[in-house]
Amino acid sequence: MLLLVDGSFYLYRAYHAFPLLTNNLGEPTGAIYGVINMLNSLFKQYSTSSIAIIFDAYGQNFRHKIFHDYKLNRTRMSKDLSCQIDPLYKIIQSMGLPLLVVKGVESDDVIGTLAHQAMCNNINVLISTGDKDMAQLVSPKIHLFNSTMNMRLGPKEVQKKFGVLPELIIDYIALVGDKSDNIPGVPGIGKKTAKILLQQFGGLKFLYQNLHKLNHFNLCRNKNLATKLDNYREKAFLSYQLATIRTNVMLDITYDQLIVKEPDYNQLIKLFKHYEFKRWILQLQSAQFPYNKAALSSNKIIGKTS
Repeated sequence: MLLLVDGSFYLYRAYHAFPLLTNNLGEPTGAIYGVINMLNSLFKQYSTSSIAIIFDAYGQNFRHKIFHDYKLNRTRMSKDLSCQIDPLYKIIQSMGLPLLVVKGVESDDVIGTLAHQAMCNNINVLISTGDKDMAQLVSPKIHLFNSTMNMRLGPKEVQKKFGVLPELIIDYIALVGDKSDNIPGVPGIGKKTAKILLQQFGGLKFLYQNLHKLNHFNLCRNKNLATKLDNYREKAFLSYQLATIRTNVMLDITYDQLIVKEPDYNQLIKLFKHYEFKRWILQLQSAQFPYNKAALSSNKIIGKTS
């Protein structure tokens, strides 16, 4: 099994979920502690020797070229968080875990590409994330795991959660939009209407090819639905582009090269001492740190598989 971790989701989740911790030098440590703690919890539940932690690169990506206002509503990363990124990277790498940061694309695209590679080679993939956009990647071979909710999503679970199959998640976002990424969607089209439209027509392209048929279906009370969709056609297809996760990104590494290495225990102890993670130092010294190479040396999945 290939385990792909959405590091950026973990980072923001940890920053907002854990208290503002600092060491004696006044350096913030809460996000670092939170991410490593979450990773250790994940490894207790799922064990494999094929892992990657993927983070967003700093700066804009190709989606900003398509739509200047993409993620414009996001607040700028605070200094308390940004100063913890490099130390976090060093700890993850010292743990022997492959870490990827690719400029020009988002972590979603890197994850999508690696997951697609593995799936095409008949390898099971588990993506640990809380990002709903990732549901478009789900297949019999690719599942999502939301560690904060302890929820695993396969094709059936995605359909139950969103009302559409994984292959229609992009179309769904194109209609309803995504406020977190400032993807516009079609104004006035809510989740319920989007589900009905997609269930009836099977996709955005087919929906727009059959707008003239909307009045023949008792889809909703909005008699001006066809006109609204037509007026916002451009925004709908723009949103489709923005919501689509790329699965063909040119990477310097392939899925089968994402192998856990022997941790650098001396470096880990040095870093844990600096950031005053005393419990983990004791665990490392007694070989009881939740993460270690031996625990991840098998491709056997530990924990729930459904």
